[in-house]
Amino acid sequence: MKNMKQIIKSHNAGVMKKSKPEPQAKTCNCRQKDKCPLRGKCVVADVVYKATVNSGELSVSYVGLASGPFKTRYNNHTKSLRNEKYEKETELSKYIWGLKRKNKTYSIYWEILKQSNTMKRESGQCNLCVEEKLEIINLKEGIINKRNELISTCRHGNKRKKAPSRAKKKK
Repeated sequence: MKNMKQIIKSHNAGVMKKSKPEPQAKTCNCRQKDKCPLRGKCVVADVVYKATVNSGELSVSYVGLASGPFKTRYNNHTKSLRNEKYEKETELSKYIWGLKRKNKTYSIYWEILKQSNTMKRESGQCNLCVEEKLEIINLKEGIINKRNELISTCRHGNKRKKAPSRAKKKK
Protein backbone atom coordinates (compact mmCIF):
# COMPACT_ATOMS: atom_id res chain seq x y z
CA MET A 1 0.00 0.00 0.00
CA LYS A 2 1.26 3.49 -0.90
CA ASN A 3 2.10 5.91 1.86
CA MET A 4 1.02 9.57 1.79
CA LYS A 5 4.41 10.77 0.48
CA GLN A 6 4.20 8.48 -2.58
CA ILE A 7 0.61 9.51 -3.30
CA ILE A 8 1.45 13.23 -3.19
CA LYS A 9 4.62 12.73 -5.26
CA SER A 10 2.76 10.86 -8.04
CA HIS A 11 -0.06 13.42 -8.00
CA ASN A 12 2.37 16.33 -8.28
CA ALA A 13 4.27 14.60 -11.10
CA GLY A 14 1.01 14.19 -13.03
CA VAL A 15 0.03 17.83 -12.52
CA MET A 16 3.47 19.08 -13.56
CA LYS A 17 3.48 16.87 -16.63
CA LYS A 18 0.13 18.32 -17.78
CA SER A 19 1.21 21.90 -17.20
CA LYS A 20 4.31 21.73 -19.42
CA PRO A 21 3.68 23.45 -22.74
CA GLU A 22 3.70 21.05 -25.66
CA PRO A 23 6.26 21.83 -28.34
CA GLN A 24 4.78 23.44 -31.43
CA ALA A 25 4.42 21.03 -34.32
CA LYS A 26 6.38 22.18 -37.33
CA THR A 27 4.03 23.27 -40.12
CA CYS A 28 6.64 23.94 -42.82
CA ASN A 29 10.03 22.46 -43.57
CA CYS A 30 10.81 24.41 -46.74
CA ARG A 31 14.32 25.83 -47.03
CA GLN A 32 12.94 29.00 -48.58
CA LYS A 33 9.77 29.82 -46.64
CA ASP A 34 8.60 32.32 -49.27
CA LYS A 35 8.49 29.50 -51.87
CA CYS A 36 6.35 27.12 -49.77
CA PRO A 37 3.54 25.70 -51.97
CA LEU A 38 1.02 26.09 -49.14
CA ARG A 39 2.31 29.33 -47.66
CA GLY A 40 3.82 27.81 -44.51
CA LYS A 41 1.56 24.77 -44.05
CA CYS A 42 3.15 22.14 -46.31
CA VAL A 43 3.75 19.45 -43.66
CA VAL A 44 0.03 18.93 -42.97
CA ALA A 45 -1.06 15.29 -43.44
CA ASP A 46 -4.17 13.42 -44.60
CA VAL A 47 -5.58 16.12 -46.85
CA VAL A 48 -7.59 16.64 -50.01
CA TYR A 49 -5.88 19.35 -52.05
CA LYS A 50 -6.51 21.33 -55.22
CA ALA A 51 -3.95 22.49 -57.76
CA THR A 52 -5.23 25.32 -59.96
CA VAL A 53 -3.31 25.70 -63.22
CA ASN A 54 -3.44 29.12 -64.85
CA SER A 55 -2.21 29.38 -68.43
CA GLY A 56 -3.14 32.67 -69.99
CA GLU A 57 -6.91 33.01 -70.17
CA LEU A 58 -7.61 29.37 -69.18
CA SER A 59 -7.76 28.12 -65.59
CA VAL A 60 -8.29 24.45 -64.71
CA SER A 61 -8.14 22.50 -61.44
CA TYR A 62 -6.86 19.12 -60.30
CA VAL A 63 -8.08 17.52 -57.05
CA GLY A 64 -5.94 14.97 -55.26
CA LEU A 65 -5.28 13.50 -51.86
CA ALA A 66 -2.26 12.96 -49.67
CA SER A 67 -2.57 10.21 -47.07
CA GLY A 68 0.79 11.20 -45.60
CA PRO A 69 2.39 14.64 -45.45
CA PHE A 70 1.31 16.93 -48.30
CA LYS A 71 4.96 17.82 -48.91
CA THR A 72 5.72 14.21 -49.94
CA ARG A 73 2.84 14.21 -52.44
CA TYR A 74 3.88 17.66 -53.71
CA ASN A 75 7.44 16.42 -54.31
CA ASN A 76 6.06 13.50 -56.36
CA HIS A 77 4.06 15.96 -58.45
CA THR A 78 7.08 18.18 -59.07
CA LYS A 79 9.12 15.12 -60.10
CA SER A 80 6.52 14.26 -62.75
CA LEU A 81 6.40 17.88 -63.91
CA ARG A 82 10.19 18.07 -64.32
CA ASN A 83 10.95 14.63 -65.82
CA GLU A 84 9.19 13.67 -69.01
CA LYS A 85 9.52 9.94 -68.29
CA TYR A 86 7.01 10.43 -65.40
CA GLU A 87 4.56 12.38 -67.57
CA LYS A 88 1.76 9.82 -67.31
CA GLU A 89 1.78 9.51 -63.50
CA THR A 90 -1.18 11.87 -62.95
CA GLU A 91 -3.72 13.82 -64.95
CA LEU A 92 -2.02 16.98 -63.69
CA SER A 93 1.33 15.99 -65.15
CA LYS A 94 -0.28 14.98 -68.47
CA TYR A 95 -1.94 18.39 -68.67
CA ILE A 96 1.24 20.31 -67.79
CA TRP A 97 3.32 18.38 -70.32
CA GLY A 98 0.68 19.24 -72.95
CA LEU A 99 1.17 22.93 -72.10
CA LYS A 100 4.95 22.57 -72.25
CA ARG A 101 4.76 21.03 -75.73
CA LYS A 102 2.72 24.04 -76.88
CA ASN A 103 5.30 26.40 -75.29
CA LYS A 104 2.62 27.92 -73.05
CA THR A 105 3.53 29.49 -69.74
CA TYR A 106 1.63 28.38 -66.66
CA SER A 107 1.49 28.79 -62.90
CA ILE A 108 0.14 26.39 -60.27
CA TYR A 109 -1.63 27.51 -57.10
CA TRP A 110 -1.91 24.83 -54.38
CA GLU A 111 -4.51 24.82 -51.61
CA ILE A 112 -5.93 22.45 -49.00
CA LEU A 113 -9.64 21.75 -49.39
CA LYS A 114 -10.25 19.31 -46.52
CA GLN A 115 -8.35 17.49 -43.84
CA SER A 116 -9.61 14.05 -42.88
CA ASN A 117 -8.24 10.65 -41.95
CA THR A 118 -7.99 7.24 -43.56
CA MET A 119 -10.10 5.39 -41.02
CA LYS A 120 -12.48 2.99 -42.73
CA ARG A 121 -16.20 3.60 -43.01
CA GLU A 122 -18.84 0.90 -43.10
CA SER A 123 -18.76 1.10 -46.90
CA GLY A 124 -15.14 -0.09 -46.98
CA GLN A 125 -13.78 3.25 -48.15
CA CYS A 126 -11.80 5.64 -46.04
CA ASN A 127 -12.95 9.14 -45.20
CA LEU A 128 -10.12 10.69 -47.23
CA CYS A 129 -11.10 8.91 -50.46
CA VAL A 130 -14.76 9.84 -50.02
CA GLU A 131 -13.85 13.50 -49.38
CA GLU A 132 -11.71 13.56 -52.55
CA LYS A 133 -14.57 12.18 -54.66
CA LEU A 134 -17.00 14.71 -53.24
CA GLU A 135 -14.65 17.57 -54.12
CA ILE A 136 -14.26 16.23 -57.70
CA ILE A 137 -18.07 16.11 -58.04
CA ASN A 138 -18.50 19.61 -56.61
CA LEU A 139 -16.06 21.23 -59.06
CA LYS A 140 -17.94 19.99 -62.17
CA GLU A 141 -16.32 22.35 -64.72
CA GLY A 142 -12.71 23.19 -65.43
CA ILE A 143 -11.39 20.03 -63.81
CA ILE A 144 -8.72 17.80 -65.33
CA ASN A 145 -9.40 14.76 -63.14
CA LYS A 146 -10.96 11.85 -64.97
CA ARG A 147 -14.50 10.92 -64.00
CA ASN A 148 -13.50 7.26 -63.57
CA GLU A 149 -11.76 8.34 -60.35
CA LEU A 150 -15.24 8.53 -58.84
CA ILE A 151 -15.79 4.78 -59.14
CA SER A 152 -12.31 3.66 -58.13
CA THR A 153 -11.85 1.68 -54.94
CA CYS A 154 -10.03 3.00 -51.91
CA ARG A 155 -6.30 3.14 -52.63
CA HIS A 156 -5.38 2.70 -49.02
CA GLY A 157 -6.42 -0.96 -48.92
CA ASN A 158 -5.88 -2.55 -45.55
CA LYS A 159 -3.73 0.28 -44.25
CA ARG A 160 -5.85 0.81 -41.13
CA LYS A 161 -7.35 -2.65 -40.71
CA LYS A 162 -6.30 -4.96 -37.96
CA ALA A 163 -3.72 -7.52 -39.05
CA PRO A 164 -4.83 -11.18 -38.91
CA SER A 165 -3.51 -13.17 -35.98
CA ARG A 166 -0.71 -15.60 -36.66
CA ALA A 167 -1.84 -18.50 -34.54
CA LYS A 168 0.09 -21.70 -35.11
CA LYS A 169 -1.82 -24.62 -36.56
CA LYS A 170 -1.79 -27.85 -34.62
CA LYS A 171 -0.54 -30.89 -36.47
